[in-house]
Amino acid sequence: MTRREPFKPGGPEAGNAVVEGAVLAPLFVTFLAALLVAMRVQHGSAVVSQAAADAARHASIARTAGQARADATASALTTLRGRGLHCTPRVTLDLSGFNRSVGQNATVTARVTCAVRLADVALPGMPGSRSVTKTHRSPIDPYRGR
Repeated sequence: MTRREPFKPGGPEAGNAVVEGAVLAPLFVTFLAALLVAMRVQHGSAVVSQAAADAARHASIARTAGQARADATASALTTLRGRGLHCTPRVTLDLSGFNRSVGQNATVTARVTCAVRLADVALPGMPGSRSVTKTHRSPIDPYRGR
């Protein structure tokens, strides 16, 4: 009859799990940080797109180009703040449609640019912010006085 060795906890692989954990933990943290950055950029892109659509819509229902500029800028700020994206947006408008005569098709184009902050979720070496720009066009009622 052969004699068996008594069970020794850990055996020849004692401590390997700790080493594997130490190696894999930074990779897991990097993956999570990259995922958070991607989610933050996607959310920022969706919010800026909605802000551009709202700005174009509010500009298209204004009576004058001056009122359209003020309404579009205020609308973009309200949308960005209301959806939790705190940045200083740049709202660029093409209001040339207000120069067209009544009865002709005309549009207003709003372009909103915002820097999405990433510094609080990114790892060293990643950018601190990412600029997102979205454009939206909205028709002006051709039979309404301008």
